[in-house]
Amino acid sequence: MKITFRISQKWSLTALVLGLATSQIHAQHINAGALSQTQGSQLYFDNAATYVYTSSYARSLSYSNSGQFAGWFNHSNPSFTAHAITNQSGPPSPNAAAPGSFLQLRIETVAAGPTGGTFAFWDHGNASTTPTISLSVGQTVPSGNLFALSDVELGAGAPGADPFGHVHGRRFGVNLPGDYLVGFRIIDTSVNGLNGGPIHTDSELFLMTFRAVAVPEPTAAALLGAGIVAFGIRCQQSKR
Repeated sequence: MKITFRISQKWSLTALVLGLATSQIHAQHINAGALSQTQGSQLYFDNAATYVYTSSYARSLSYSNSGQFAGWFNHSNPSFTAHAITNQSGPPSPNAAAPGSFLQLRIETVAAGPTGGTFAFWDHGNASTTPTISLSVGQTVPSGNLFALSDVELGAGAPGADPFGHVHGRRFGVNLPGDYLVGFRIIDTSVNGLNGGPIHTDSELFLMTFRAVAVPEPTAAALLGAGIVAFGIRCQQSKR
């Protein structure tokens, strides 16, 4: 008897569509620059309106059962970047910060979230289960908690150098389900400005939402459906 299950093809098409939609979302970045390249001009995110907490955007975080981030709801995005001045760092942006500036991002506050919640960040190269930076819900720090947006490996921070940076391998996470309102501030930590200080002034506090949703236990119907799909796969394999 010949048994054919069309469901597997339908699910494959659905997965492809969802995968393409997800990849488009993941390709987006939150870009740091300055209002101008003059001494004392303020830093800002030029596409902040898309991601700020008053928009419809919330960064969804998925739970990890194993590996480095086991026990955390986490994701590698958002990807915070610093605009480039030159094609060598590229692509160049008219909103880039001044040559010689060095942009860093402070995780300054977790203004709201579930009781007992923690927001965590793993920087590039941190292979430990311990986060590079972590803040409890309700906590605010006036200094420190910085990670670089400009890429020092490309020479950023030297006098006249491009402040560009797009560093991969970073991770954000939270320990409990819920919505977390997290505040970031861009800081110029260079010493290439007036009197050996920074070129730019700090940005306004940028608040955005991270959302962790608890994964429900599978229902009897879901388990039955999974069994049917598995049976269909076995039947397809047996015909080969």
